Amino acid sequence: MKKTIQILSLLFLTMAFVACQKDDNEPLKIISTQEVVRNGQVIVEASYRNELKKMYFIIVSPNTAVVTRATDFNPELVNRQYYGKEVIPSEFTHLSQTYTVVGIKGEAFNSCNKLTSIVLPNTVSTIGSYAFYGCTELQSVTFSNSLEEIRYNAFEGCYNLSSIDLPASVRFIDVHAFEGCSLLTSITCRAVTPPAFSLVESDYLLDRLKEVKVPQSSVEAYKTDRHWKQFADIIVGY
Repeated sequence: MKKTIQILSLLFLTMAFVACQKDDNEPLKIISTQEVVRNGQVIVEASYRNELKKMYFIIVSPNTAVVTRATDFNPELVNRQYYGKEVIPSEFTHLSQTYTVVGIKGEAFNSCNKLTSIVLPNTVSTIGSYAFYGCTELQSVTFSNSLEEIRYNAFEGCYNLSSIDLPASVRFIDVHAFEGCSLLTSITCRAVTPPAFSLVESDYLLDRLKEVKVPQSSVEAYKTDRHWKQFADIIVGY
């Protein structure tokens, strides 16, 4: 009887532990927000459940917002408040209004050299210029499946980024988007139609990439595309 009770107790604890497990890619719960108005823009600080992490947003329309820098909210803050793994929410509520997060503003994570991983929600369509510039410890990026544009120098200086997996929605990669990503050896591009890709960017990556993986049905299209043909020898289908 005692053994049965012990087994049941262990089973209960195990089930409780599993039930409490949180999806590692699920954003933390926002517990409070506050706003400031600077240069005519409403900037919101969102505080999360663990009270240590905060994220900052600029409201760009009655129901949309973009992630921005901590220093936009308060110039006395340091932009390096983003650290570790950051999971951006697809939406947040402020003063009873819900806002969809549609983009990453230019320089939003600039020089966050303790940021190791970023997960973008599927609502984000644009990554702004210098958005992740100088994130030297960034190792993993989970892109939005509705991402369309990566603007210039967006990931410049991300020395520890060794591979990227671009969603099928991507249509434009701007100049120097991955400048200085010295460990970047693999790109997977899931777009059936080759996205526009800066030729200057191609020159920089030519000596670093070991493989470019594209849809099997699009291999020839990539190999002959004026933006991608420089990688023809390493383009492979998946």
